[in-house]
Amino acid sequence: MPPHLPLTATEREKLGALVNNISIYAAQIITRTLAGLVTTALGNLTKLKNEQEELIKRVDELAREQGEESPLRLIEDLRRVPADVAQMLTLVRRCLAASAFLGHLLAQPNDPQLTADPMKRETLLH
Repeated sequence: MPPHLPLTATEREKLGALVNNISIYAAQIITRTLAGLVTTALGNLTKLKNEQEELIKRVDELAREQGEESPLRLIEDLRRVPADVAQMLTLVRRCLAASAFLGHLLAQPNDPQLTADPMKRETLLH
């Protein structure tokens, strides 16, 4: 479990948008239905990376410390179009791993007392 990372409401909103756009990108890679959504997701991710640089770097550092998928690196790598099915599946796997990690961060309570209580930690579903 990652260490406590207090997030403001705005930071939670931005991380939620990050998870959403990474997930949309991955879903579109698999379904190949709406190419415009891939472009929109990439644009949104680039905008988030540029406008929320400090937050993304903070989360990225935590991900690297935990041996998780680097959201920053993933955003940069999404610009490269996968050439074959193996690359597509690898990219989708990375998107899922990053989304799971970011979702876990979002699910953490901001109150350090809640994470310090072992009984409360056990009841968390993430």
